[in-house]
Amino acid sequence: MKIAVTGAQGLLGEECVRTLGTEHNMIPLPSHHDLDLVDFNATRAWFLQNKPDVIIHTAGNRDPDSCELDPALAWTSNTLVTWNVVCAARELDAVFVHASTESVFPGDRDEPYHEFDEARDPLNVYGYTKLASERLVLQYLPKHFNLRLPLLFGRTGGLTRNNLLKARHNALSGQKTVAAGDTFSTACSVRDIARSLAIMLKTSFYGTYHFANLGIVTRSGYLQTFLKAIDMDPDWVTPSTVLEMARPARRNHHILIKSLLLEPTFGITLPPVEFALKEVIADMRADGTI
Repeated sequence: MKIAVTGAQGLLGEECVRTLGTEHNMIPLPSHHDLDLVDFNATRAWFLQNKPDVIIHTAGNRDPDSCELDPALAWTSNTLVTWNVVCAARELDAVFVHASTESVFPGDRDEPYHEFDEARDPLNVYGYTKLASERLVLQYLPKHFNLRLPLLFGRTGGLTRNNLLKARHNALSGQKTVAAGDTFSTACSVRDIARSLAIMLKTSFYGTYHFANLGIVTRSGYLQTFLKAIDMDPDWVTPSTVLEMARPARRNHHILIKSLLLEPTFGITLPPVEFALKEVIADMRADGTI
């Protein structure tokens, strides 16, 4: 298959290009400087010229704070861009893979959200832009895989997009990383997501699916675990509280997701987060990243 990937320089997009590229013809979209997805006509022209069978849409603004500070830019970067890519997919009758988020839920309960729970009442602008994007996909594209994703980690994305590599770089530079220690969530390896897509794209079982490695993490805890696993002092990560960090966007203190559908539909069972993190570290060492 010919597969186009938006946000191909990001954590998930780059991993999709690498993992799926062993079997498919991957077409990373040009950088923002060469193709502005906000431009409807330019976006349409690129897709009509390249004619992908599948579009994996990972581009967007995933930073809740910048979304909160500039809602207009958030709606443009996340929802308007999704509309432009959805229209191209519809014209091409392409399968559409949409990278969504756990932030479409309000985080108002202790048990995990699953695929049959209603997405509603996000806590921040970012969540609202992604919920609106989901609705565009569900309304206009029957052939879609809408992926709800938690905290992501992996080997890809480089220093600007990879929190693991950022924490390591900060420690090597003698600078501490401050991360929330009082917010509990699920997490998922982008490698596990990309490998799952390799299976899912061979089927027509379209719909919404949740992705999470087994286990619960805090932002500071998983960074400390990473540093310790690569023989660095975990104290280079300083746990803080959401209140102390005083960030612009509201955060969910406890939000978990799980899948009721991946295993029975595709035979996919995601491993524990500890196992996935060890695999990421092995990949980073094999790549020479660490």
